[in-house]
Amino acid sequence: MEPVLTLPEKVRQDTEGYRAQVERFLAGELSPMAFRVYRVPMGVYEQRTTGTYMVRIRIGAGIVSSDQLKHIAGLSRTYGNGILHVTTRQDIQIHNVKIEQTSDVLEGLLEAGLSSRGGGGNTVRNVTACPRAGICPLEQFNVAPYALAVTEYLMQFYSSYNLPRKFKVVFSGCAQDCAYASVADLGFFAHVRDGARGFAVYGGGGLGSHPGVGIKLDDFVRADEVIEITEAVKRLFDQHGDRSNKHRARLRYVLTRMGPEAFARLYRQEREKVRQEGLQGCVPDIEAIADESSDKVLPDATQDSAAPTVGLLPEKTADHHTILLTLPLGDVSADDLVRIAEISDTYGVGSVRTTQRQGLLIPSVVEAQTDAALSELRSLSPRVQTDNPLRVVACAGASTCKLGLCLSRGLARAIGNRLSDHLSSAADPATIRISGCPNSCGHHYIGALGFQGRAKRVNGRLMPCYDVLAGAQTTEGGSNLAETVGTLPAKVIPEFVAELMQDGSLSRPVEQLREMVAKYSELPATIPDDYFVDWDADTPFSLAGRGPGECGAGVMDLIAVDIDEAKEALKQHLDAGKGHDDLYRAVVASARALLVTFGLEPKTDREVFSGFRQHMIEPGWAEPSTQNLLDSAMDWRMGEKDALVDLEAEVGSLVERIEQLFLSLDANLKFRLEPHKAQKRHDDSRGAGRQVDLRGVPCPLNFVKAKLELERIEVGDILEIQLDGGEPVQNVPDSFVQQGQEVLEVVEVADHFCVRVRRKK
Repeated sequence: MEPVLTLPEKVRQDTEGYRAQVERFLAGELSPMAFRVYRVPMGVYEQRTTGTYMVRIRIGAGIVSSDQLKHIAGLSRTYGNGILHVTTRQDIQIHNVKIEQTSDVLEGLLEAGLSSRGGGGNTVRNVTACPRAGICPLEQFNVAPYALAVTEYLMQFYSSYNLPRKFKVVFSGCAQDCAYASVADLGFFAHVRDGARGFAVYGGGGLGSHPGVGIKLDDFVRADEVIEITEAVKRLFDQHGDRSNKHRARLRYVLTRMGPEAFARLYRQEREKVRQEGLQGCVPDIEAIADESSDKVLPDATQDSAAPTVGLLPEKTADHHTILLTLPLGDVSADDLVRIAEISDTYGVGSVRTTQRQGLLIPSVVEAQTDAALSELRSLSPRVQTDNPLRVVACAGASTCKLGLCLSRGLARAIGNRLSDHLSSAADPATIRISGCPNSCGHHYIGALGFQGRAKRVNGRLMPCYDVLAGAQTTEGGSNLAETVGTLPAKVIPEFVAELMQDGSLSRPVEQLREMVAKYSELPATIPDDYFVDWDADTPFSLAGRGPGECGAGVMDLIAVDIDEAKEALKQHLDAGKGHDDLYRAVVASARALLVTFGLEPKTDREVFSGFRQHMIEPGWAEPSTQNLLDSAMDWRMGEKDALVDLEAEVGSLVERIEQLFLSLDANLKFRLEPHKAQKRHDDSRGAGRQVDLRGVPCPLNFVKAKLELERIEVGDILEIQLDGGEPVQNVPDSFVQQGQEVLEVVEVADHFCVRVRRKK
């Protein structure tokens, strides 16, 4: 019998209370920003398609019963688009749900013993485990019951939904780390010592931007101590995570800030406190729910025996197999999902597993029945494959996610189409992982080949590009993240991968891969227009489409584009000695990068240098000597100076300073660093009743300009802003609410909107 998740009573209460919040929002009693506080922690995310939402369902340890799958499929048919999505963290998502129907979906999930509570926001996220827990020949013992027990314990407390940022817990059954415990906030590796089950404990890892591998916190703890340990690390995070800056709020930043020794010391202190105080609430009896029957490891088990062969994986029980289903892009229709559940009922044990590679597993099929089961599965949609050794994993990207930069799913489709001749001949079960932005939802830092979406400015236009990563390894105690080997335009990547796969394998020495990337990164003298159009798009690439309340994130992306350009130009000069053009480009990009935070959008280099002098040098954010660098750069541009190479050090210092300032920006776009010199600004324009006309100003620049105007009035005074309809009036008011200001009213006037904001701080 498969272990199953039991939902705490608090989850049921929270779910039933969600409907009232939806009704308040629809009645206009809750602003979109205030409603988001309730919505996102319930696993309900707004999509880019206007008026539609995604519901992310927690699948504890990746185990879901066939009856639950049928229920999920029915909810998708009734309220969504009939397509389910399996995520890289073993969740299942329902898409295209109307906001007024999200209550019905959440309550419908409860009927099947499922929940989306904690599926988003600053919460304890889905506790994941090896997708073959309990059946893998290589595991030390079945870790799924421990993952489920930790889930049940944490879900009952309010503190699990009000953390500095998301908190991810992972259980791996052996050192091979197919669950990726080594790169989690908290990771457990199963071990058996002197006949007793236990775990090695790792903490402070994570993917996303600035990823890191966790450090070992305990060499061996008893299996029944995992709840105590998880509570201790959660408390450490709650107390020391940076709540003021969501870009530096994850647990791995606490580790970086404090250092390994201090971090481990805090862990031991918190664990001792938990031990002395005792666990609160309802504490699951781990040993009672642990599956003792699946702990025996087959004596002849080897790593090779776990490799997929024609969609079949051997299990530790003789003559039993797991059927592997590869879902391109992690999608499966509701109709196919029902059939998969029925096939599991007929040939398996009535359960299905979700995997970190966005696939599904049907466990415990008797060998004599595998052919019949495979035959029925192959009668489903061609998109459900049972014999594809190559997997392309991609996050939602900019197609639906409001944080996405690039259309990662479009790139995945393009790669799949280009590699159709290579799939059946692939020599290893490799995984290509694609993320549309640095958040790493596609796990690009741990793929055999990884791609991270980014924007580059080429000839004054934004081009969709991807950093290429390789060299990752995830094993207990020996993990390392992939390293970036170069950057490619999105349009050349399918051809690049096709050349890489000519011998059926993605494996290449990093240096050889670096040479291939360099070859494909060379842009033609005349760049085709389609280089500036992303895959699956028919309009020029842009960073537009960020949703309500996320203007600040759009500003950060614009800044990052310029800083990346400056660093790349400087690197090209130092590596290849290309000369003065690269140095000049680095100066201009650096000087331009932060001007957007002051509401400036300079069109010429002279405007860039003038704005930098006024807003960066005069207030002391940049050294006074930087003015000499700007003057020298302009003199060279005008032909009045022969060389810039004698200024390499100054250019390097400027790029470094700008990046430091950028990394210090808080949620209000203010620098945390101290200026080189304090200089009092004189501004006689402060006062009450101020007005600003921002019609015609696009997002996110309109928000920056409005914010600067608000800062020119006193606390308690009111700013009246004129905005265009659409994204401007959706984004700007909610961004002010997010920053703690008071939006008094939003009124439609003729062909525009009038927004009145009271300054609160």
